[in-house]
Amino acid sequence: MGAAVATISAIIVAAGRGSRLGAALPKAYVSVHGKPLIVYSLELFERLCSESIVVIHPDDEQLFQSLIERPVRRVHGGPHRQDSVLAGVRAASGEYVLVHDASRPCASRSLVERVISAMREHGAAVPVIPITDSVKRIRDNQIISDEDRSQLFCAQTPQGFRRTLLLEALERACALGRYFTDEAGCVFAMSGVRPAIVPGEASNIKVTTPFDLQLAQCLLTSQRAA
Repeated sequence: MGAAVATISAIIVAAGRGSRLGAALPKAYVSVHGKPLIVYSLELFERLCSESIVVIHPDDEQLFQSLIERPVRRVHGGPHRQDSVLAGVRAASGEYVLVHDASRPCASRSLVERVISAMREHGAAVPVIPITDSVKRIRDNQIISDEDRSQLFCAQTPQGFRRTLLLEALERACALGRYFTDEAGCVFAMSGVRPAIVPGEASNIKVTTPFDLQLAQCLLTSQRAA
């Protein structure tokens, strides 16, 4: 009998308010081509993972039930994104977890598969894309230096980890009152483990502003036509 395949839990973080988007609803529930933004992530991960867990704001329970027409496990988030991710990781049952922002609806199957492959091999993986613009360090509205962009990259989601590794890092960070902008940074700071790097995608944008939403609409239209 062959070895059991390791299970993977997808944790989709949707507890933010999205105030910069200026929409009437929290951004995870804003409709794009007739579907709430979060549904694109749910459809992607349900084909690749053994379970999906959505982390929502406590005030959004009725909204979620009214708009998301599919059975999916959900937990309530906390005051910070890191608290919300911790709630999702605690609820997960997989040996591995993928943490993804609900505000990134354009992630591709191939991107997720690259993260899964690296995560299984190294225990932790993060997709990144290079910065292509010139980078300036500014102080008091003046340029004080140029930065070497060859070593600067933007991190994306999904980020993948062995569940116990991420759980221990998050619990330790929260207990110490240390908050990080992403899970890769938390894991490295709390455990010393350097996540493996995989190529991200320029199309895997994070919807934050009205312009981002328009761009996501265009990208999703292209994906549907492909």
